[in-house]
Amino acid sequence: MFSRLSDRSKNVLQLLFVLGFSAIMMAIVFYLLSIKPVSGSRSVNFRVEASGGFSIITLQAGKLIISKPTTVTSPWQKTVQIPDGTEVYLTASNPTQTGKLKCSISIDQQPWQEETTNAPKDGVACAGIVP
Repeated sequence: MFSRLSDRSKNVLQLLFVLGFSAIMMAIVFYLLSIKPVSGSRSVNFRVEASGGFSIITLQAGKLIISKPTTVTSPWQKTVQIPDGTEVYLTASNPTQTGKLKCSISIDQQPWQEETTNAPKDGVACAGIVP
């Protein structure tokens, strides 16, 4: 098939093939570099704010578990790395039953869950499955 072509024509076809192949490979590399890798875990920040200066919390976030009600000063926050698909729960109560009480969860520094209440209600809960 190529035997009838001159040497110059063969060289031009080879050059065009190499250039085309190189362009396709570069496009594939740029595409692969533009895809954000899936990390498998997220930076999750838990926060509680209470007007009374302290609150009582419980927290379940993967291996981090505060199952017994624990008194913390307000504002309180904790940031941990949590695998995707993990269920998280944060509860907070305000024993003084005055003012405002708020819990919030942020994922990778983006707001995700939030709950606020005013006295006389004394409890809030934020929960979900880390996407």
